Amino acid sequence: MASSIASILGRKVLPAAIFGGGISPLFDDKSMFGSPSTASCEAPPTGTPSGTGKDRMKNPFLAPQLRETVLRKRMTSVGRFSLKSETEENRSIPTFFLALSGEKKKVDGTPDAAMHKFSPRKIFTVSDFEDAWLKRDMPSRHPRFHSTVCPQQQYFEETHHVHPSSSGMSGEEDESSLQIKAKLDRHASETMHFSVYRDDLRNRLEHMLMSPLEVSEKLWEVKISNGLLGSSGAISRAKVDAILTADRNSSLVTPPTNNNRATLSRNTTKGGLWRDATQEVESIPMESVLLFRSHHALADGASIMAALSDLCDEAEEIRENIEMQLKKWKGKGKKGPKKSVFRRILSRLARLLKMCLWFSFGTASAFIYQGYLQITTPRNPFDAVREDAEKKGLALSGRSISWCDAAPLDEVKRIANIIGKARGVAITVNDLFVSCAVAAVTRQLIEHEEFMAPIDAHKRKFVPRNINVVVPVHLRGGVILPNESLGNNIGAFVTRCPGEMKHDAVGGGTTPCPTERLYQVHKSLLYSKRSPAPFVSHYIAKFCSDYLPEEWTKSIFQRANANACVVVSNNRGYDKKMHIHGMAVESAAGFLPLPPGIPIGVVVQSYAGTMSLSVTAEKWAVPDADKFLRWTLDEYHRLHEEASKLETQQKMSKLE
Repeated sequence: MASSIASILGRKVLPAAIFGGGISPLFDDKSMFGSPSTASCEAPPTGTPSGTGKDRMKNPFLAPQLRETVLRKRMTSVGRFSLKSETEENRSIPTFFLALSGEKKKVDGTPDAAMHKFSPRKIFTVSDFEDAWLKRDMPSRHPRFHSTVCPQQQYFEETHHVHPSSSGMSGEEDESSLQIKAKLDRHASETMHFSVYRDDLRNRLEHMLMSPLEVSEKLWEVKISNGLLGSSGAISRAKVDAILTADRNSSLVTPPTNNNRATLSRNTTKGGLWRDATQEVESIPMESVLLFRSHHALADGASIMAALSDLCDEAEEIRENIEMQLKKWKGKGKKGPKKSVFRRILSRLARLLKMCLWFSFGTASAFIYQGYLQITTPRNPFDAVREDAEKKGLALSGRSISWCDAAPLDEVKRIANIIGKARGVAITVNDLFVSCAVAAVTRQLIEHEEFMAPIDAHKRKFVPRNINVVVPVHLRGGVILPNESLGNNIGAFVTRCPGEMKHDAVGGGTTPCPTERLYQVHKSLLYSKRSPAPFVSHYIAKFCSDYLPEEWTKSIFQRANANACVVVSNNRGYDKKMHIHGMAVESAAGFLPLPPGIPIGVVVQSYAGTMSLSVTAEKWAVPDADKFLRWTLDEYHRLHEEASKLETQQKMSKLE
């Protein structure tokens, strides 16, 4: 989804622009010295078919044939890196779902009668997806969606359909649309809905994360299913209750009573009985679940979700907000008295020098810190758990998956502000949930320790004092800038967070330890955020994919995580509820593809004022993902209690 624009552009997009002298030369595999990216037409267009366009229009069996041109574009270095570094157990395939409800409508918000004629108005079908794809001009905005990877895994192959120039038919656009829809049939399909609450959806997500995706045939796919509202678990029960309450309040239909109930006859020619039955069926609340997955060679997960936001009815509004924020940022430098040409040149040179010094010393510091983490963490704390699972003959494959709505975004911000004010620092939402995720990892290790050594629990320690955490960073702030398309604009850094603390023992507690952990996590993340580590990791990935053998690339990728236990990704979604064909996107959840060597992945996401969490983990590391999320929320509730106490103390101090 599109990001919260103002804060993102200020923190992530703008430093990238200053650093690179413009963003696009850095990340689109274009040379900074002006050489364009490699592109060539590999397949010449076929000749014009025999017969004129007029003859073909008269003959219904001679449809106008479209010429095909295959355009080859060089893949991004990070895309090639994802192909080289993935393994059979660790596929590089981000997966997420969107859950829709409501009625389909036209762009102007009125019910679409033509749409109702061919499909029920409360479900979303493949035909609806294809219509939205074409109406939002996705083939032109993001042509990479229609690409495949060549056998050498060096180029994207894009197939473009070209109409014969001799045909002046008015139906050219319709024919082109049919060709695009024929291609979309390889990507979009309908499947049966989920019968067992959450479990069926969980199993299907696990299959999509683990099963390979043939990049020579397609780079993404979406599976659409429809069923009763709340039956899959994609929409939480609290949201389902809110939707049903809103429907009841907005309904203007008076329920029939014994006095006004009409007698229904079985005269099918008049249609009374059957019309009433149809209306009753259409009044049943429904949900549509769209399961997406794509290979990292296509783009990073944040870029995919940002690109798919162009399918939404609010796409134009989102693009206008991005452009407005960019104009505001550009206008900031023009405020104040006008400077002379000489002073402007000196100011730019000073900024450039400052940026060069920051990158040079920051890169050296990042390498030193990474080396320190590598040396001081020679072994992953979960290695002992894996060895114990092997001895017991437990399965070492498969994924443990869960998701939930955590809290209202405003509440999370308030907790972060209160604790940050008490500590004299600016704590962010990301800091708070990284701290909660680290606490859950610690509780998971403690549980494994107790099962592995029930008699001597806590005497044979393998729960460390510190835990390494990988934090991915989208170098464009999670948005797609105007006049740009998909890309792999992703970097990452490793940081050290506190492990076991006093309140982590079984049963927990409400001591100030949660706030102390949050404070230490904030300091660790702040140090890495201020460094160029994400940019350095991005360029190292590009270097490995361009110059190193595949085996070396896999080894470097696995060792670079410094034996981290968890990767925590933060996704900022749109602050309002979005719609596709008038149907509201009620929930969205993304699931990380686990990098080799890291057993747990957590996604923190905000959308429509709600914070949600999802976890993807190795089954031997996290046997019960629901319990892992409960531990995460336990830590959040402890922070909530501490924030309430601090807020009360602050109010009392003001009264005194």
